[in-house]
Amino acid sequence: MASGTSIAGVHAVLSVFLVAAAASASPAPAPTTSKHYSLEEACKHTAGHHDLCVATLSADPSSKSADTAGLARVAIQAAQRNASETATYLSSIYDDNSLENKTAQLQQCLEDCGERSVYEAAVEQLSDATSAVESGAFSESEALVAASQAEVKLCQRGCQAMPDNRNILTARNRDVDRLCSIALTITKLIRGQIYKGCQASTI
Repeated sequence: MASGTSIAGVHAVLSVFLVAAAASASPAPAPTTSKHYSLEEACKHTAGHHDLCVATLSADPSSKSADTAGLARVAIQAAQRNASETATYLSSIYDDNSLENKTAQLQQCLEDCGERSVYEAAVEQLSDATSAVESGAFSESEALVAASQAEVKLCQRGCQAMPDNRNILTARNRDVDRLCSIALTITKLIRGQIYKGCQASTI
């Protein structure tokens, strides 16, 4: 079982990786030869997340006329909103004194995954990823989305052995992980990196 210290240590390594990846990312726009994907076409590349992809993108009216970069922006923003809501939820659970069975280990898990560490970083990275897409820095956006997804997986690994984790954390971590997978796949499509499908959520 990962302690708060080990989670923080891995989080620091992820932060260093992110800085290096973002620094090496090219801010140049996508190649003109990249295919324009409609909402339905883009979502076909998201493997087992197709229905969630369609529902998520369709919820934003701008997706109807958006190009591939626009769809990526919508997907990233959806992941960011979900991650932000999860950070707020974790903070409220951490401060809830009515949870009689909340052990010291579970408290540490919630603190590490909440506003002060993992999810805070994920929200910031997704916000930066949106800005990167809007400025044409697609490689940087990919790196930022991938880093935010890694933060969520780190939270899950660090807390999965905790009591009540399945009810408190797993479902929410899985939701954010899936949205990040969708966002990453569509962002890759901007530069013509076409795959048979994105990797399904492992949470």
